[in-house]
Amino acid sequence: METKIFNMNGTENGSITLNDEVFAVVAHPQNINDIVKAQLNNERLGTVNTLTRSEVNGNVKKMFKQKGTGRARQGDIKSPLHVGGGIAFGPKSKTYDQRPPKKAVDKAIKGVLSILAKEGGVRVIEGLDFPNGKTKDVSKFMKDLKLDKALLVVPQISDNTKRAVANYKGVKVVTPLNVNVVDLLKYGHVAINVEAVKPLQEALVK
Repeated sequence: METKIFNMNGTENGSITLNDEVFAVVAHPQNINDIVKAQLNNERLGTVNTLTRSEVNGNVKKMFKQKGTGRARQGDIKSPLHVGGGIAFGPKSKTYDQRPPKKAVDKAIKGVLSILAKEGGVRVIEGLDFPNGKTKDVSKFMKDLKLDKALLVVPQISDNTKRAVANYKGVKVVTPLNVNVVDLLKYGHVAINVEAVKPLQEALVK
């Protein structure tokens, strides 16, 4: 498929042919859904942890004798029945990591890119860089391209570009190898540096 190339102020500056194997494939909703869930699960820390009665500090002396008091029998102070005691069946630390096959991940990325390309959400930009490190330059770029939110894909992220984008809500900058399904869906538009098109396509087409 062929798409226009824009410069930083939104003016057309030629065209480029995009690989149909990346930007014009049939999207599979279940595949995309599976990869999104896997990525979000990988971001979970799973650090919650409660102590059982065997892990709580305290002695194991019986609180009172078993019989003759008229009270219900009790064990030690670490019982879950007492304040400060252990927690029965509480949550424990665990990992939520999922590692779907790379082919499945690439398939989902290509599916979302194809949807965005069909809806006009893919822009190829010449010289996508912010050498002054100013957030106002990012704001002007977004206004000129008529974008509210966008994922910027560049060959390499310079320190100035990183600084310029850092304080602009609704914009994220990544390299071709770090493009992912969640970001594509979250931002809804992708602006690709013309020099990043080839490595992005090569990363997704084997």
